[in-house]
Amino acid sequence: MTICQEWSQERWAQHIRAQMDFEWKREGLPEGFPALPSIPTGRYTDPAFFALEQQHLWKKAWLLVAREEDFDGPGSFRTLDRTGSPLLLVRGQDGVLRAFFNTCQHRGAPVVRERCGSAKRLRCQYHSWTYGLDGRLLQVPDRRDFGELDESKRALKPVRCESYDGWVFVNEDPGAPPLREWLGPVADEWSPLRGTTLRAHGTRCERIPANWKIVADAFLETYHVRTIHPQTVAKLLDPRGAAMGLFANGHSRMVTPKWEAALERQQGSPMPLPEIPGLDPLFAETNPAYSLFPNLITPLDTIGFPFILFWPVDAETTDVEWTFYGPPSQEPEHDRAWELFLQLFDGVMNEDFMNLGPMQRSVASGALESIPLSYQERRIYHLHEEIDRAIGVERVPEPLRVAPRLAPFLEPWL
Repeated sequence: MTICQEWSQERWAQHIRAQMDFEWKREGLPEGFPALPSIPTGRYTDPAFFALEQQHLWKKAWLLVAREEDFDGPGSFRTLDRTGSPLLLVRGQDGVLRAFFNTCQHRGAPVVRERCGSAKRLRCQYHSWTYGLDGRLLQVPDRRDFGELDESKRALKPVRCESYDGWVFVNEDPGAPPLREWLGPVADEWSPLRGTTLRAHGTRCERIPANWKIVADAFLETYHVRTIHPQTVAKLLDPRGAAMGLFANGHSRMVTPKWEAALERQQGSPMPLPEIPGLDPLFAETNPAYSLFPNLITPLDTIGFPFILFWPVDAETTDVEWTFYGPPSQEPEHDRAWELFLQLFDGVMNEDFMNLGPMQRSVASGALESIPLSYQERRIYHLHEEIDRAIGVERVPEPLRVAPRLAPFLEPWL
């Protein structure tokens, strides 16, 4: 019997309810929980640290980039360059989705220039070297002038590409563990969402004048809810009962209960959208939010949810991109309801965004040398620990390192 088969949604819900009960009742720090060292603010501003992230984190992490249905037949392709590398994803004639560096193996020109489309072959527009959908070099113009060129060694350079439940991830590191292994418990806990049955209902992108970690940190705690979201999230969620779980590979979970009054409003005025079938009632009674290292946050809901991605543009600029997924719309009223739902969520996101640029300027000014974190903010510390592990602690300048503290508090696989 595999780990996935052994996982139980009922046992998961019982575990979360016990955690929430503990959080409501505690009167101080849990016994044995360590004082977290302050995080050096140079991690958000130092160009050398940002360069280390670019080289050792983003090039070696599993990153969500697409959905399986984005590639609807042989030759369907998409390009991306969020990590600084030109990448190409294309569906082969055999139905397999593959990823390559979008780099002709002659002199480096792209073999595809469009953002998305369909092609029978991949042809560099510089000198017309032509590749199959499986990356093999098929044709070289004026072949006689290249002498002993070995075409078999000039195939497009592959990039790891794997899917989980309809979501497509890439990883530029050939030695990275398989995606399912890297996801660990998160894959099990997401399995009730029936990801392959869901469809996108709208995408947004906002450029924020702040380091990607300042942006990500803002989504890893509920400490700010009463101050930043007094008329929105604060009326829905009770941060006192937020149950947090830390996982290997930098992933984490935060399940925040809804106020009784919010549940009553929810029952009296249900959302006019189809719900994801088979979810435990805990999904309706709480907001289960997950962080997937390094740059994905998702607050789940019964009708659907956004996958929020943080993409560094430079050391002080981040693109925040979010797409909502839910059951397919079955009638026009569903599309209109989704439009309204997305507008409401846009307002919540803007409440978060308003502080991030000023925070970056303050950190860069030298007015704040380090960031003290509370127990409620431990997911932030967990993220930073994993960043150092991904870079290699020995490469991180000592004044910028985050001392490991949280390994004893990782959750067991349920």
